[in-house]
Amino acid sequence: IYAKEKVHPKLHRMDQDKVAQMYAQLRRESMATGSVPITVRHIESIIRLAEAQAKLHLREYVMDEDVNMAIRIVLESFIDAQKYAVMRNMRKAFSRYLAYHRDNDELLLFLLKQLVQDQLTYQRSRYGGELDIVEIQESDFVEKAKQMDIHNVANFYQSSLFGANRFTHNKRRRVIVQNL
Repeated sequence: IYAKEKVHPKLHRMDQDKVAQMYAQLRRESMATGSVPITVRHIESIIRLAEAQAKLHLREYVMDEDVNMAIRIVLESFIDAQKYAVMRNMRKAFSRYLAYHRDNDELLLFLLKQLVQDQLTYQRSRYGGELDIVEIQESDFVEKAKQMDIHNVANFYQSSLFGANRFTHNKRRRVIVQNL
């Protein structure tokens, strides 16, 4: 109720320019490929979504991150409504709008722990007893990460989360080791 009555975020000029530039590029691309054309309603949707995101955070002004989120939502929806061949080309052409920074460390840790658990189960059933260390092939981990659309895991190896869970990365042997 507070946000509805008290918070009315406004767009900055540079944010409007970003939306207009994206709209013009998307309009050219949709005309060139013969896909469903983008309309002014899409711009209005981007503006409303950006303002709603800012209101959700109780901000007086729409920030760049609000506009980026709104553009991603509208673009994803618009691109998903296209034919497959057009969709693939549009994703490539608008990848800079669709890409955003995500902190994947928690997800990567979860994937790595799953691999460790699978390895432990296998080793216990095959050899019996308890293990002091578990080794995971780096290629297995990278493949799991790619399935989650994470293509760069190098920063994760340097993260505090990785070390705090007793993992080490052996580049030479291309394995991830956990001391149990």
